[in-house]
Amino acid sequence: MDEAGLAVDVEDIRRRLQPTFAESASSNLSGLGAVHRPIAPMSSAKRVEILIDARPGEDRTLTATLASLRGLTSVDWRATISGGFDAALVGGAVSTDVRIRLAPLQGALATSSTPVFLIRAGTVLTPDCLGWLLWALNEEVSAVYCDHEERDASGATRPILQSAPHLLDLATNPTPPALVLYRDFEYQDRGHDMLATLQDAFGRGGVRHVPLVLGCVQTPHVQTEIDSPPVHQSQVCGRILVVIPTRDEGAALNVMLTSLSDQASDLGEVDIVVVDNGSQDVSTVEVLDCWRTRGVEVLRRDEPFNWSSLNNAACEGRTQPIVVFANNDMEMLSENWDLEVRRLLSVDGVGVVGARLLYPNDRVQHAGIVMGALNGEPLHEGLREGPNERGPLDRWVRRRPATAVTGAFMAMRRSVFDQVGGFDAENFAVSCNDVDFCLRAGAAGWTILYAPELVLRHHESLSRGHSNTEAKRQRAAEEMGRLLARWGDRALFDPTRNPQWEGRGIRLFAGMRSLTTDEVMDWAINTESRPFVQAETPTFA
Repeated sequence: MDEAGLAVDVEDIRRRLQPTFAESASSNLSGLGAVHRPIAPMSSAKRVEILIDARPGEDRTLTATLASLRGLTSVDWRATISGGFDAALVGGAVSTDVRIRLAPLQGALATSSTPVFLIRAGTVLTPDCLGWLLWALNEEVSAVYCDHEERDASGATRPILQSAPHLLDLATNPTPPALVLYRDFEYQDRGHDMLATLQDAFGRGGVRHVPLVLGCVQTPHVQTEIDSPPVHQSQVCGRILVVIPTRDEGAALNVMLTSLSDQASDLGEVDIVVVDNGSQDVSTVEVLDCWRTRGVEVLRRDEPFNWSSLNNAACEGRTQPIVVFANNDMEMLSENWDLEVRRLLSVDGVGVVGARLLYPNDRVQHAGIVMGALNGEPLHEGLREGPNERGPLDRWVRRRPATAVTGAFMAMRRSVFDQVGGFDAENFAVSCNDVDFCLRAGAAGWTILYAPELVLRHHESLSRGHSNTEAKRQRAAEEMGRLLARWGDRALFDPTRNPQWEGRGIRLFAGMRSLTTDEVMDWAINTESRPFVQAETPTFA
């Protein structure tokens, strides 16, 4: 509708209907009873140690917490209440249950040979909470967490649905997991720092996520805005190669080249190659000639448009340790973008970095790519959302792992490009090449990182045009078919999007859906964070 010039009319309709949709969404997302409860499988664990942190002012919320503990089914548990609580207030609540004891913070459970469950006072558990977490905990798994609801002072609740376990997701998560069960627990004198304790667990074994809302947590009295922490200051050294394919559209290309130059912190360390795919427009030729005099290399390729082939050709014989692939219809908005690329790629395990892309009207065009999102096909996340929309758990505005990112602006280590064999020019000439590349890089053990620190404005598909003819639609359908055939179930599954989210069209987080027991178990097992084992990249053999 934006492209048809009807954005104003659509916005007016949206504004008038918003109260109705907001009321519907609220009723769908609040209350555990709205979602079907799958049955927890049996567990062999015999006992769980529950460590409850009760801070000053939270003493009275223990009543609900302890009541929910007594409602746990098929679990033998013992609870220790620690922290700066008022013993006189708490003592009466626990005196009638021998399974509950009081302990000062430093005198709480130091180590335990049985599973340990960490929660805050005020947390209310579902009866099957520990049943599910105990099922997921085995000898190779160091920690298991689940989803929860968050209740504010007015009593309103909202679901907190986590992604699959990943340290880089936890590092920027504004609402990290609040219900975590540990196999081997060490207190380490750091207070009740639940996030740090969970992060430590990644170094001791696998970490699993059970995609079910198994408890309700009271919102802290003081909420603070959590921004993405700075990337570690080390950098990938060496020159940066920027590859930009183009065919005519000289004015757009000039905007892109100018913005890259103006916003770079050290343009002397950046090599730009424009791959001219048969430009005929006189003004484009003039633009190319002008940029040649400023050090930009122009590589002429008179052949049918093949995005993968053009980018692969530009990399041949070049050795820059960082490669950035970019479209000609972009405008860099981030200062010191080259420095940010170096820093982001210096993070352990990060092989590919994608950017936040905006339409000319500042609505979101790309905030990562989600697999199996729309009719089983990949979809840009955050598509058409307003510039101030943050997404669930701030996922559109914070640095986090993604399954794939668009090739409209994609930075990577050259070693990753070589390791996975570049882009597949034979099977993905125009579309799906970026997704296929990211899936191959992910299969090789590299993290694909969505980084909103890098922001560009994107005038989508100026050179090759949209799929607005039967031939183009047929070509796009064939390439999508090859992508789905190559990757099978992996093309339908995205570990960064909780399976409880229900999509409606391009809205990937429109409501919640019920999961079966098998779906919950499959997610927990298949998304387990564990040491990487080299996987063979699928082919069309």
